[in-house]
Amino acid sequence: MPRRVARTVLRGGRRSNAPPLPGDAVEAARAALSGRARGAAKSRDGNVEAIRALVVAKRSARSAKIQALNQIRHLSFTAPEQLRQRLAGVSRHHLAARAAALRPATGEGADPVVAATKTALRILGRRVLALDAEKARIDALLAGLVTQTAPQLLAVFGVGVDTAAALLVTAGDNPGRLRSEAAWAHLRGTAPIPASSGKVTRYRLNRGGDRQANRAL
Repeated sequence: MPRRVARTVLRGGRRSNAPPLPGDAVEAARAALSGRARGAAKSRDGNVEAIRALVVAKRSARSAKIQALNQIRHLSFTAPEQLRQRLAGVSRHHLAARAAALRPATGEGADPVVAATKTALRILGRRVLALDAEKARIDALLAGLVTQTAPQLLAVFGVGVDTAAALLVTAGDNPGRLRSEAAWAHLRGTAPIPASSGKVTRYRLNRGGDRQANRAL
């Protein structure tokens, strides 16, 4: 096992900007059993864990909504002329409701392409509306949990429920495991990385850390 890995584990830290090596996990386990490792894991047993679960569901709903809206817009571009004109110029905010209100014609004489396209648009539109309802329910639950867990964080100017939730998920239910502001900065990927060369002292952006917390900041 490389010496730099052993030295890092003995200090209780992590190798920065280096890919994991096969011996890292084994040495980390040995350090934890022997008491050499000083780091503490997230407890995952409080409000923050509940917030994390809801954030996962909200991100999934947001991604599914974007995908469905893109599919509606694509079908509206390639639909028959009469249907394309009905959806032309409709804003993204009203596109799902307009698509969900379509009524496919049935019976003899009905154009099968128009009927099938209307059916697909209606299904996708209703899917978007259902996802909006899911997101609204999740937002209500998140607001209650975040307010109960960190009201002082929400009091900071510019910090909303989503931003506070991202930071809380990164910190965990036991933020005391973060020994210093520097450790918290490294965890968020906001600590500058030394990139000096010779007599020139400079730093570069940190591309590591929790990217969701970094984006929230």
